[in-house]
Amino acid sequence: MLFPKESFIKDLKKISLRMLKMEETTQDNREIRKAVTAVVYDKMHKPYFLILKRIKNWEGWEFVKGGIKEGETEEEAVKREIIEETGLQKFKIIKKLDNVKKEFIGLGDKLNIHSVYLVESNMNIPIHMPQGDDKEHSTYLWADVDSVRSKLTWDNDKEILERVLEEFK
Repeated sequence: MLFPKESFIKDLKKISLRMLKMEETTQDNREIRKAVTAVVYDKMHKPYFLILKRIKNWEGWEFVKGGIKEGETEEEAVKREIIEETGLQKFKIIKKLDNVKKEFIGLGDKLNIHSVYLVESNMNIPIHMPQGDDKEHSTYLWADVDSVRSKLTWDNDKEILERVLEEFK
């Protein structure tokens, strides 16, 4: 037999689970795609950032990014995306940038919501980008702040760069 307090807690857990499931769509029934963006940098004397030249679905420069697979944590997704998109095996997740989200409407009219992570690596380690018909990127660049600012395609990536620079202060 459940006591009133135990029953209340059990009901509260059920409601919380339902609310979590409801967050998979927006108020206008747009599907949400949870994802991560990794700002990979090498901070020698001054920071250099890794950006990728996208060729799949659109053309331009971006940070490493990708969706979170079912059952995967955000940090696991960051690691997987860095390995998949760059071949880098040696890197360190420094931190999740709290209060920084990247949101945009993507393919299939889905609302993409990215958590942003700061990741340190070494630009002397070779990058091995995937090849083949389904590749997402054609090349990469380790670039200083001014070059990254001028090359990044999307304003939300440029805003992320500014937040990262604040973190470095």
